[in-house]
This record gives sequence, structure tokens and C-alpha cells, in this order.
Amino acid sequence: MKKRMIAAFGLACMVTLAACNNEETAADDTPVVVIDGFEISESEFVDELKTKHGDAVLQEMIQNYVLDQAIETVDIPEEKIEEELNMLRNEFEVAYNIEDDEGIVDALQNQFNLDVESLDDFVHEYLLPPLVLQHLATEGIDITEEEMRSYYEENEEEFSEEVRASHILVEDEDTANELIERIEAGEDFADLAREYSTDPGSGARGGDLDFFGRGQMVEPFEEAAFSLEIGEISEPVESDFGFHIIKVTDQRDDFEGFAEEIEQILIQQQSKSTDEVMAELMEQANIEIKDARFSGLMGAETAE
Repeated sequence: MKKRMIAAFGLACMVTLAACNNEETAADDTPVVVIDGFEISESEFVDELKTKHGDAVLQEMIQNYVLDQAIETVDIPEEKIEEELNMLRNEFEVAYNIEDDEGIVDALQNQFNLDVESLDDFVHEYLLPPLVLQHLATEGIDITEEEMRSYYEENEEEFSEEVRASHILVEDEDTANELIERIEAGEDFADLAREYSTDPGSGARGGDLDFFGRGQMVEPFEEAAFSLEIGEISEPVESDFGFHIIKVTDQRDDFEGFAEEIEQILIQQQSKSTDEVMAELMEQANIEIKDARFSGLMGAETAE
């Protein structure tokens, strides 16, 4: 989940180096520790950190700054950010039964040790960086319908019939029948799935299982799902997990049905890697190394 993953020693080094980035501070002889009368000064401590871990930590700090600058210039649509936040909210609701933003922030602080005071902080520090990298990795890619159709024709065996279904899983048939009656009376399938389904993953999504092909579900479930029309709701279907109420919400078995998925596959094939994006950002930045000890860092210029 973290944007900046560095080892524990790296974090300590980063804090120390940031606090000791000028000659006056670096020359500080204030003891950091005294052992049987022997003193280790702050300048000795910092010098040791720089010698052993300075390259990795300084590179991390430079990359973080360069990425922060990119975040300021790349415009990520608000709807994309909200989509990611809603996915986060859903994950916390399913995994931790946390339904409000305040609870999510508390969990981020106490369970994940993230230094965020609000969801806005989380968005800027941990959500935007991967979104910006993804945007830069795919910038300028234009997938044509001709490319998509060509890919479909060359890989048609991978795109067999699929259905998209939702289900409500309960323990007994009587409960399943009662819920079917309520659905037929006009109650919302998704709301009932959230309230009654014993499948926590799909239940939190209103029962949605997304698209699946043959051979991916247990046999009784699969037989029922592939026999239903779009919008049709099954009678109770028994499996080893309990009783399912199944609703088919979509079907696809041709190019048009798989076009969006094919487009994403082709975009992924043509996109740059994260390392390539970061390398380009670093190359565009004016980085001047002032300390000769780090003169070879990322090919940056060193001040005379």
C-alpha cells in the first residue's frame, strides 16, 4: 500500500540526512551516545550513515521529489480518484467491517502505520503516485479498432462465452425462497445481497461476481448461470457452499463483448514500465549533486 517502500534503516537515514544537510550541522560534535565514557558524535554517526546507506537513501529522496513534481503537473480526473477511493472503502468494509472514512483513516494510522491525517492526505501520498505513473506509462498510446479486431481473431480461443452474474448465498433453502419472494415483490437484489449473503466478498459488492467462463464455478452454479437470460433470477441452487440465488446481469461471446478487455490488454502490452517512467522523469529533472561522495548517483552532475 505504501508509495515509498524503504527499509527501516533507510527511513532512519533519510530523517537524519535531511536534518544534517549542511556543513554546520554535519560538523556537530554533540554526542549521540556515550559508551563507558566513549562518545559517538552526531557528525560521526551521520558520516557513517552516509557512507553505508547514503546512495540508496539519497536516490530515494530524489525520486520522491521528482515524482511529487510530476504529481503537480499531471491532471488525474476526479472520477478516477473517486473510483479508487470507492475500491478502498469497499476493501475496508469487507475486510474490517469499517464503513466510514474516519474509521478508514484510523485504520491506516494504527494498522498500517501510515502518517495520514485524512483521506485527502492518503490520496496525495499513496493514491496519486501510482495513478500518475500509470498515466505517464500509457500516455500517447492509441489503440485502433483494427488492432483490437486483429488481436481478437488471433486469440479467439481465449474469448469463449462468459456471463456476468450476481448471487446471494444463504445457508438454507427456506431463506433463499423468502428472499426470492422479496425480490419478486420489488426489493433490490443488490441491497439484499449486502444484507444477507454469507459470501463476504461478493456480498459487499451487491452480489456481483463479474464475468466468468465455463469451468470457473462449481458445477451446479455454472449450469444455472449459463442457462439464464440477462435479468433472469434462478430458483435456489444448492452447492457445497449453501443455497445460491443467481441473477445474470450480462453476457458476452463476440468481439463487441470483449472489446474493452482487449483494449486494456493492448494498452498494457504497449505501456512503459514504472522503471522506464521514473528514468525519464529523472532525466528531465535538473539534478546537481553537491557532495562528491555521491558523484556517480544516477548519472547526475556534480558541482565543482
